[in-house]
Amino acid sequence: MLELKVVKGELLKGVSRTQSIAEKRSSMPILSNILLQVEEDKFAITATDLEISFKGIYKAEIVSPGRLTVPARKLYEIIHEMSNENLSLKESDSFNLSITGSRSNYQLHGLSAEDFPPMPDYEQIKSILINSEILKDMIDKTIYSVTTEETRYILGGVYVEHIIDHSKNTLRFTSTDGHRLSLVDSKVEGLENLELEKGVIISRKGLAEMRKLADEGGELKLAFTSNSAVLIKDEAVLVMRLLEGRFPDYNLVIPKNNVKIMTLSRTGFLEALRRISVMSTERYKGTKFIVRPKNLTLTAVNPDLGEAQEDLLAEYEEEEITMGFNVRYFIETLSTLRSDVVSLAFNGPKSPCLIKGDEDKGFIGVIMPMKV
Repeated sequence: MLELKVVKGELLKGVSRTQSIAEKRSSMPILSNILLQVEEDKFAITATDLEISFKGIYKAEIVSPGRLTVPARKLYEIIHEMSNENLSLKESDSFNLSITGSRSNYQLHGLSAEDFPPMPDYEQIKSILINSEILKDMIDKTIYSVTTEETRYILGGVYVEHIIDHSKNTLRFTSTDGHRLSLVDSKVEGLENLELEKGVIISRKGLAEMRKLADEGGELKLAFTSNSAVLIKDEAVLVMRLLEGRFPDYNLVIPKNNVKIMTLSRTGFLEALRRISVMSTERYKGTKFIVRPKNLTLTAVNPDLGEAQEDLLAEYEEEEITMGFNVRYFIETLSTLRSDVVSLAFNGPKSPCLIKGDEDKGFIGVIMPMKV
């Protein structure tokens, strides 16, 4: 039966990684549990919701091998509250787990490991190295545009492609919710070695878990199978089932003739948008953008609350244009950029707005207009 000794911090690190994956409310109780697995020289923790699976190897003193599943959330709460640095974990009869410190002892009811879904196979696949900062940047610049509407299933993730342009290998992430689009390209070495002949869609939840793994820094291994994306960081493995379906042709949405260009300070624009968004509600989301030479005026009118106006200096020399937009879309886009100056390109009062930043190479944002 399973028995080991482990430092609290190491165990807490492993268990905390599983909290957002293990199902909190599921028709299959086993999915609310995590698998503790002790082999001759390894201690592994695994979680899955059948769409996303995570497995990590952690340092421990192995006493006896074994396998057991226990409730993910309760184990985390127990470990988090225990004051001891050195803990002992031991399986007892009827799938119970004893967790012992110098002054505390818990008995946690578990379930048989035989019913726990197996980890998807990821051993024999080609992978590439990707820097964690590049991956985080690509996720941050696209995940906010993923739809949250369950009826639009195919837009519930980020479209990932290998773009070959003039013999340059580029990794592209694209997302859209039908009202806006975000696209970012990054040069990544070795893309030709990936199983990525056609684009794939990684779910929002999968992207969020990738972001957490990338937060630990350093290099990661990225790979794809016919139905999964795989991300590996040292002894941690994340396997995500890809969304099935055809992502829409986003090139039709990106405006090609937006020649009226306004440039302005990103931070000043963002601060003004946040102030004027105070007047936005679920019923009244629209803000009027009045673009004049050297000036941008933002006006929000909410019959239930009142109105607000912001004036900003901007570089613009074309004729006046009045448009309406959802300011939240601009706030979310600008918050992910690093550029001091951003450009907004229009073609007319009913055209989409194209957003770029000089220091955010490879990024394109598109926001559709709305009536105000």
